[in-house]
Amino acid sequence: MPFRRETWHWPSAGWWLVVTALAVLLKHHYSIASAADLEWMFRPLSLLLEGLTGHEFHRDDNFEWVSESADVRLVKSCAGINFMLMSFVVYAWVARPDPEEDVGLWALIAAQLLLLTAAITASWATCLLANSLRIIVAMAAVSNGWELGVIGLDAAELHRVIGIVIYVPLLSLQMMLGNHTRIRDAFMAPVLLYLLLMIIVPLLTGNALQNPAMFTRHLLNILVMIAIICSVYFITRIWHPQFEGYRLDKQEANVDNTTPTT
Repeated sequence: MPFRRETWHWPSAGWWLVVTALAVLLKHHYSIASAADLEWMFRPLSLLLEGLTGHEFHRDDNFEWVSESADVRLVKSCAGINFMLMSFVVYAWVARPDPEEDVGLWALIAAQLLLLTAAITASWATCLLANSLRIIVAMAAVSNGWELGVIGLDAAELHRVIGIVIYVPLLSLQMMLGNHTRIRDAFMAPVLLYLLLMIIVPLLTGNALQNPAMFTRHLLNILVMIAIICSVYFITRIWHPQFEGYRLDKQEANVDNTTPTT
């Protein structure tokens, strides 16, 4: 028996309940994990960095991956799990079920399980690529003394800023994969995700209060990022008023334009 939109409202709700549960479980796993527990991220990350940079990495007694030639140590905060969470939520948004689609119960369950698996795998792969790029850029910046001599940031803060610069455009690009995503949504999705995961969650859990000075600097970095994104969006709207309603799905717009009139 097919489940129609006017009768059944639970497929979309069920989808987001499962997505939320998986995100919370991953966040909890990361909060209590040691470097050894994150081997599923660090081992492929170190292999990818070896292939891209030529520097050899090995695991030390603390289960952290180290490269003496590059003077790099991959600690827990280098895993990029927060970005993977944001990436997973965006992929889940892109792959969300169509509420108007008629489908049987078992076909619906199978399709959603397949899409969830694909979203998790894609977010893991995207995190590896983005994180390796962030680390490579940070390695180059630190080796040239940019963190202190040029922009006045220490190494840890420089890593966070580089992460924002790399992660935000990637999240927007992921949003653009959706065939029903507005350009506005592609701009604003990273803003909402950063506010939720990097500001609201640490405040709710109390982690932000463990190091108020560091959290304040991180908050300022995120607010600057939000200001830049909003400025670009509103400037583009002023120059191109049609930008507000533009959808990435050209086919949908073409169908609307070809609707016969009477």
